[in-house]
Amino acid sequence: MRLERSTYLMAFLFLVIGVLVLYPLLMIFYGSFRSDAPGVPGFFTLKGYAEAYSDPSIYKALGTTFWLATARTLIASALAVFFAWVLVRTDLPFKRSIEVMLWLPFFLPLMPMTMAWVLLLSPHYGLLNKALMELPLVNGPLFNIFSFGGIIWSHTFFGTAIRLIMIAPAFKRMDASLEESARMCGAGGLSSVLRITVPVLLPSILGATILGFIKSLESFEVELILGVPQGIYVFTTKIYEMVHYEPARYPPAMALTAVFMVIIFLLIFFYRYMIGHREYTTVTGRGFNVRTVPLGRWKPVVLTMFIVYILVSTILPLSVLVLGSFMRYFGLFRGEWFTYANWIKVLHDSALLTSVKNTFLLGMGVALSGMLLYMVLSYVVVRTRYPGRGELDFLSWLPWSVPGLVLAMGILWAYVGGVRLPFVLYGTLWLMMLAIVVAQMPMGMRIMNASMMQVGKELEESARVHGASWAYSMRQIMVPLLKPALISVGVIMFQAAIRDLATVVLLYSPKSRVLSTLMLDYWLGGAQESGTVIGLMIVALAIMGAIAAQSLGARRDIE
Repeated sequence: MRLERSTYLMAFLFLVIGVLVLYPLLMIFYGSFRSDAPGVPGFFTLKGYAEAYSDPSIYKALGTTFWLATARTLIASALAVFFAWVLVRTDLPFKRSIEVMLWLPFFLPLMPMTMAWVLLLSPHYGLLNKALMELPLVNGPLFNIFSFGGIIWSHTFFGTAIRLIMIAPAFKRMDASLEESARMCGAGGLSSVLRITVPVLLPSILGATILGFIKSLESFEVELILGVPQGIYVFTTKIYEMVHYEPARYPPAMALTAVFMVIIFLLIFFYRYMIGHREYTTVTGRGFNVRTVPLGRWKPVVLTMFIVYILVSTILPLSVLVLGSFMRYFGLFRGEWFTYANWIKVLHDSALLTSVKNTFLLGMGVALSGMLLYMVLSYVVVRTRYPGRGELDFLSWLPWSVPGLVLAMGILWAYVGGVRLPFVLYGTLWLMMLAIVVAQMPMGMRIMNASMMQVGKELEESARVHGASWAYSMRQIMVPLLKPALISVGVIMFQAAIRDLATVVLLYSPKSRVLSTLMLDYWLGGAQESGTVIGLMIVALAIMGAIAAQSLGARRDIE
């Protein structure tokens, strides 16, 4: 009976993961061979591939996508490795506060922050450009945010934050005696880092780099705002342009999506090959040394560098975003520019109330459903010995390797153009909720797995000895002990509902519009001032979520 129960449970969970993850991914390839949009009768054809890859601009967009992703990845990864080493291995003061501030850009939505950089570095009205042009010998704007450099700059701080989150725990688990041995043999500080620390921590660094590269490939909001006005296209903006504007061209868009996903999976296999044949053990049964390296005379220099980085990456754009919400005209900071009219206009817009309500409904829905789903999956993967639990864990990580816009295309084809449902799912909060739960599954599972491993099995065994059922022990023992992790997952899921634009931009309708899509509608509709107000609202919600996550111990659980 026990074997039958485990078999039925694993079959059910594989069915759930198959429907949520595998089915949409497979439908991407199905849709790439169809002649029409999802839900429209059509036939199988290669027209989409022929149309997509006979267009020279596609190859230009492909090249732009990869070289931009490479540049952003190299810069952000180098900064993250350096920051992690300083925060973990040195005696820098105020390390905990600095680390929290370095994490903050990860929680801040990209589109509002990009709006702030437009106000600062626009060649026409950027505050910083205007200030520098007052200097002698400066005859024109020094910076242009609507450029390749501007796109890289706007991504750097978010990319560095997410890599730091992934790399820092590995530095904390590495035995410092390895570096000390190198220094005793005559290696300098920089040499020991490059020749000992980085090679030993290669799995974490390479994993963060590959993931960051994939996230850079899927980037959408920044390229839409800064690249499209200047004719700079990447794969995601090309796909969006094909399906968003009339007449919609789904066949070539799906052909691009399918090839895009294949490229990403090849990158994942490359990563697994790179780390699969080497030994990286750093934590053993002997003593563990975590002594820090004194910075000496470099301490004030390094501390100043961190302060400047935090000011530039977070404080400056947030301050300009606040000022921008009171502009009479977007980018005009002279004359009688200060006005409350933007706030009044937005607050009186009937779409705002609908968007706020939908945002909270979406956030609460993904938080509750995500907590329940991830807890059950994590319990099976960590606490049981059921056959297939490793494969289940692997499948639950697949969404992290698929860009949000690509995942949205797959879900669109799976639940609109695939299975015939007795009700309309497209344009509803339910479909958007499904997409976010799938997209955030790897992060949620990671948090739950880490917390589940910390709970001793003897607690459940003791309850069973005293006659408690599995459901009772889960309700009375596991859930209370996992409460901090569950709340952290809920907060992160709610954050995703607020800030994740790429995953829902193809799935919403006017009735299911949320704050992020309302902000995009304002921006594309020429009402940038109102878009800045919405952006500031989203940032405020994101910061409150980040504070909640920090206070509830999300950082400890992620590690």
